[in-house]
Amino acid sequence: MAELKDAKIWGGIGAILTVVGLGFIGFILKLIGVKKISDATGNGEIFSKYLWSAALAIIASILILAGMISGMLSGHMMGLGAMMIVGAILMIVAAYFMKQSYDMVAEETGVSMFSTVALLYIIGAVLTIVVIGAILILIAAILEIVAFFSLPDSIPGKAGPTPAEEEITF
Repeated sequence: MAELKDAKIWGGIGAILTVVGLGFIGFILKLIGVKKISDATGNGEIFSKYLWSAALAIIASILILAGMISGMLSGHMMGLGAMMIVGAILMIVAAYFMKQSYDMVAEETGVSMFSTVALLYIIGAVLTIVVIGAILILIAAILEIVAFFSLPDSIPGKAGPTPAEEEITF
C-alpha cells in the first residue's frame, strides 16, 4: 500500500511534459501521479482536492479562451473583460485547492518541496495580471518536477512487507 514508485514516475513525467509545452498530456499524468500518492498514503482528500483544482482550472481556461475569442470576434471588450475576470478568480481558487492537496502530500511524504510548489503556484496565479506571475508559475512548474522525483519509494513510517514476509503463503 505504501508504494510511491509509480507516483514518482507518472507525476514526474507529467510535470516535465507540462514544462515543455505538452500541458494537457502532462496534466493527465500528474493527475494519475497524485491519485497514486493518495492511494499510497490512504488519504483520499489529497486526490479530492487536486481533482477540484483540476476541474476549476479547466473551467477557468475555457472561460478565458472563450472571452478572448468573443472579444476578438465581436470587438467588444466587455465580454472579454468579464470572462477574463471570472476565469482569473476561478484560476486562483483552483490554485488554492492545489495548495491544499500539495500541502497534504508534503506532510504525508516528507517532501516539503510540494508546499513550496503550491505556494508559488498560488502567488503566481494572483500575480498573473503582471508578468511576474507567469514567471512564478514557470518556476513552480520546474520545481514540481523536482518535487515528484524527490518522492521516496515508500511512505515514511509505512514500510512495505519485507521479502521474507512476502514469501510466506498459507
